[in-house]
Amino acid sequence: MIQNERQYRITARQRQVLAEALEQLHAARADTLRDPSHVDDGHDLLRFQLEEASLDGQIIGLDDQLREYEELRAGGVERVRVTSLSDFPQALIKARIASGLSQRDLAHLLGLKEQQIQRYENEGYKSASLTRLEEVRRALNVELDAGIQLPAIESPLRRLKQRLLGLKLDRKVVEGRLLRDIGDKASPAAVLGVAERAARLLGLQVEQLLAPADTALPPLATTARFKAPANAEPQKLDAYTRYAEGLAEIVLKATKQMGAPRPPADARAARAGIDKLLRAQVGAQHDEDGPVNKMSSGQLYEATLRYLFHLGIPVIALRDPGTFHGACFTAGGRSILIMKQTTDSMAKWLHDLLHELPHLSDPSRGELRSWYELGDVSTWSDDPEEQRANAFAADVLFQGRGEAVIERCFLLAGGSIERLKRAVPAVAQEAEVPVDVLANYVAFQLSTRGINWWGVATSFQVAGTPWRTATDLLLEHLDFTALDSIERAALMDALAA
Repeated sequence: MIQNERQYRITARQRQVLAEALEQLHAARADTLRDPSHVDDGHDLLRFQLEEASLDGQIIGLDDQLREYEELRAGGVERVRVTSLSDFPQALIKARIASGLSQRDLAHLLGLKEQQIQRYENEGYKSASLTRLEEVRRALNVELDAGIQLPAIESPLRRLKQRLLGLKLDRKVVEGRLLRDIGDKASPAAVLGVAERAARLLGLQVEQLLAPADTALPPLATTARFKAPANAEPQKLDAYTRYAEGLAEIVLKATKQMGAPRPPADARAARAGIDKLLRAQVGAQHDEDGPVNKMSSGQLYEATLRYLFHLGIPVIALRDPGTFHGACFTAGGRSILIMKQTTDSMAKWLHDLLHELPHLSDPSRGELRSWYELGDVSTWSDDPEEQRANAFAADVLFQGRGEAVIERCFLLAGGSIERLKRAVPAVAQEAEVPVDVLANYVAFQLSTRGINWWGVATSFQVAGTPWRTATDLLLEHLDFTALDSIERAALMDALAA
């Protein structure tokens, strides 16, 4: 279901891409049939018909979603039938759209942040209390006149959910991603559809996921290399890693036109490339080859993302809980970065993005396909590869002046940790670097001395929607026609905000 204007634009764009692909297919069939040398044995015609039917079906599905949203937005829907608790969250979303309220408007009425309403609607209000649901109902002036229907004790959907949870996948991933937008009363065909998507991502057979609960599932195959803490749960790590690798394989398939990755030679080359895009992004009047200063962490983050795509390195941004924070994945001569955070800090996402970049070209990776960061990459590590990655990120962010900037902070603070909070904004302005980026760097440097300054650094953070920025940019580069319907659906469920 489309929930907001952004999703509406994405769906409309996807529909346009499919319509253009269908037109090209019609033209190709006409050209083939007009070719005097063509010998029609029926196979070509059948192939064209199957491909056209597939595209037609997908377009019809998207048209249904677009039409529903347009009708709700225009006030053309006066009543939504609710026959069970599972229908209620979607009815609330429809009521909001029909009321002409944006997610921000509803958040304002409830005294909440817009992100909280987005989170509620994306997960079908699963984390909302009954009190909160009642507050939403009242804010939307929704009247209830129907009862609820309890779910059956056993059903194909319940069995599938239990099988996925048995793999140790987080419940939010299972319900919010793999089983997204499917109700408890889903038909067998609908359950089969989501099972096909889950099986494709996890490298399993559909029959294995739909087998009885007492049938053992094979171990999930992953090529990942972990820096796992002692208390890590191997099965949980393998499950989400395989899910992430499945997404990476789909994105690499849909971005073949980007070619092989071209990692920068060093941090200086990376910053020069980012600065070039910054000049184009903000229209800044700077020396053609000089650095671009006085930029916000959000502007640097977006320019860094665009730079990575320019290098042939797509980025997937996820907001699922637990397991790793960052990952590099390589297959068939292509590379991709997977970022996963629940924080809204632009500086945090920016640092982690730059931290992952040198891992792609680090010789110590050898032929490994995947490298996953299980801990917070901003903390100190004795691992030489981690130290190189953190040094690379700092050199890019501070244009090689990291040590000098840190020394200036301590000098201005008179060696006092307490006075650093006043010194950091002054040095940030003086050095023309984002204050949130500098605050995180100071906290990192202090952590190497056993001093925890992260709480203070948090007060300087600038919140944004870094995952959305990355997802929007990824969508611009995806060739949906390179994917089959199962891959497209699995990818869109994973990227939903």
